[in-house]
Amino acid sequence: MKRASLILAVLAGCACPSAIGPARFKNVPIAWRVNDRADVPRAPEPRPFVIQVYYVEANIYRPINSAFLLTSGKHALDVNALDEVPDSSWFENRIGRRDVSFDEIKRGPNVTAIDTSKITVTQSKTTGAAAGFVARDGRGDKYVIKPDDKAAPVAESAADVAVQRLMWTLGYHVPENSVIYFSRDQLVLGRDAVVKDQFGHERPMTEQDLQDILDRSHVTPDGKFRALASKYLPGKPLGGWPQSGVREDDPNDQIPHEHMRVLRAIYLFNGWLNQTDTKEGNTLDMWVEHDKQHYVKHFLVDFGKAFGLLGKLLNREGNGFRYETDYSYRLRSLFSLGVWVRPYEATRMPDVPAVGLFDAEHYDPSAWKAIARYEPFEYVDDRDLFWAAKLLARLTPEHIRTALEVGRYEDPRSVDYLTDVLVARQRKAMKWVFGKTVALDGFELAGKALCFDDLLLTHKLEPGMVAMTQYDATAYDHSGRELQWSRSVLAASNGHSCLRDVPKGPDHDGYSIIRIVNWRDQRALAPIEVHIADDPATHAPRIIGIHRQ
Repeated sequence: MKRASLILAVLAGCACPSAIGPARFKNVPIAWRVNDRADVPRAPEPRPFVIQVYYVEANIYRPINSAFLLTSGKHALDVNALDEVPDSSWFENRIGRRDVSFDEIKRGPNVTAIDTSKITVTQSKTTGAAAGFVARDGRGDKYVIKPDDKAAPVAESAADVAVQRLMWTLGYHVPENSVIYFSRDQLVLGRDAVVKDQFGHERPMTEQDLQDILDRSHVTPDGKFRALASKYLPGKPLGGWPQSGVREDDPNDQIPHEHMRVLRAIYLFNGWLNQTDTKEGNTLDMWVEHDKQHYVKHFLVDFGKAFGLLGKLLNREGNGFRYETDYSYRLRSLFSLGVWVRPYEATRMPDVPAVGLFDAEHYDPSAWKAIARYEPFEYVDDRDLFWAAKLLARLTPEHIRTALEVGRYEDPRSVDYLTDVLVARQRKAMKWVFGKTVALDGFELAGKALCFDDLLLTHKLEPGMVAMTQYDATAYDHSGRELQWSRSVLAASNGHSCLRDVPKGPDHDGYSIIRIVNWRDQRALAPIEVHIADDPATHAPRIIGIHRQ
């Protein structure tokens, strides 16, 4: 992954005093795809994941380290000149750059449906708390199969598939997951089936081992088992990606993971979904082959604890409000002599099947916490949140409902409840982010006008703010000298505004910088700079960069 192809393609050559900064952009087409698939002929070493060690580090060492982390000002590095994330081995722009149909969401990344006519069990599942097994379907394709637990029928398999579809729609790489039903006579114990623990020790698997798994599983009224089927990803598994630094033996992995927007942005997405089970064990790197080239591709996996289910299944108070070991909560309780009212004390489990501790009323997107600290979240800034909120805003209620329906909830009240809560939480997250940042986006040139959308107003998140919003613009040339042009525009009710007669600079292909200050309720937000230059081939002006301060 070459940083030059990712990081803003900036030229910093202007030393003259100016109201604008030194950032300058190359007059080249915007990079929408990163070349991070250079051949890695030898597979990197797998990374072991021992959950006990991980949580000791997360709950003891990481809180101490976090107190000394210098996170401010460390902007994400995996962005292009428009401050967007290009396609890569980590991410593929879907709903962020185009419409995604309902049929696409129903299908998601799934290429083939599992053939349940015969399921041959080959080994027990070795990771995670949920019981399950590895098996081959009637076509010989390999799957991890996790039957729903008696204690929470439908919940985990439905949540996993619904969230898998949503995260795929947002742009992440995920495995092929689906909900299946099967009977006992469809299961066959393979001749060489084994029970394997997380340390690699194994023994022959018996019929009783398989029965023990099924005895813990939910059985439908017609005698079927309901389960999540997750198809094995192609390639060689390498374990989860490091939450900080890089995978040293992958030459394509050059940006420290804590400085990647695609990983920081998961904070807003997981908060929206109340997917508190955020850890390295729920990520997976695969050494894959494509067109005779080998490279590492990065996946998110295991979404079954979303929608507050981790709190329900583990009877864990404060799920989404505090870390498993949260010293700030302990100190507040100590110094208040125990009378401090925790923000989650009024939350109640909804009387809806297959749903966890999940509502919109008590959701605070600025204060959401996973079960343990995750280092990319420590670095998340307003630019990362803005990008994530833009993607979230592209999901319609119909998109959300479609993803939930793929989870095959057996009680329609579950889909209705979850749709309403997700839409309400979505709007809360958008209002928080767009309300505290310069929410201008969708910049385009229309003749001599520069037009844009104010997402806080476009999505009607604060209708009363229209009359209190104004945009003041000034222009500069490549050297930073101010041009004889300025505009002051009041916000339109639909959030779409234009600045007329945008000037060209005298040199560098007509390079000009339009500096916009967004005023809200007599408060000036940080300015945003739009860099424009003429295409050398067509001589037509185009936007070559956006600098958010």
